[in-house]
Amino acid sequence: MPEEKVVIVSRHKGTIEFLKDKFPEAKVIEHLKDINEIPEGALVFGNLPLDLIKEVMDKRDARFVLVTFKEAPRGKELSKEEVANLIKLVEVKKLELEEFRV
Repeated sequence: MPEEKVVIVSRHKGTIEFLKDKFPEAKVIEHLKDINEIPEGALVFGNLPLDLIKEVMDKRDARFVLVTFKEAPRGKELSKEEVANLIKLVEVKKLELEEFRV
């Protein structure tokens, strides 16, 4: 079985450094412009809009891990050490979206 490709979608240096320590071969995408940048079947770490997470999961057959934080000062760039203490990783297993109309 081939090794799973890992992709980090983030522009935050501390988050990238923390995840690269765990996954040194990970591809880093600072801004996802096209879902085809994600290899088929990849393990993707990031914080994307829900509709884009669903598209990545469905169209690229990818696993998605949402990068969140237990607490994080808004507008402050976190160091790798701060990320290590605050990061909360949540794998999205199933995502159903339906357009809501008013």
